[in-house]
Amino acid sequence: MGKLTRICLAVSLAIAWAIAGAPAGAAAPSPVNTGGSPTPAAYDLSALSPRDPQKELRHLAKNLKLKKNQRVGVGSILEERAREVRLLLDVESLSQEHRNQLATQVMQDSEVQITTLLKNNQKRKFNKVLAKDGQRL
Repeated sequence: MGKLTRICLAVSLAIAWAIAGAPAGAAAPSPVNTGGSPTPAAYDLSALSPRDPQKELRHLAKNLKLKKNQRVGVGSILEERAREVRLLLDVESLSQEHRNQLATQVMQDSEVQITTLLKNNQKRKFNKVLAKDGQRL
């Protein structure tokens, strides 16, 4: 399932959850976790604003010594991730807990996608960068 589809589905579920008369502040059903990523259990969106994808790309390009084609791929993943986080921040009908769960999924998915573009030595460095940066780019 594509990320945009997943976010649309999550928003639709949240709206349906609210229409069905769920108590205010009740958490909507949680998304499915794909696992396998070194990310924390949840990202707190309350203090989160989308980071500048270009700044993140420069950081990764320097630390991982990305080739041109890798920079292009990673850049598009980071742009998409920032767009999805902005969408999550704009959906007021979601509880903070559910937004955090969705943000975690978006971050995990983007990290997995980035990993697929990396060579083994770059993957090890990427995992170190994630750990050093608080497990978040």
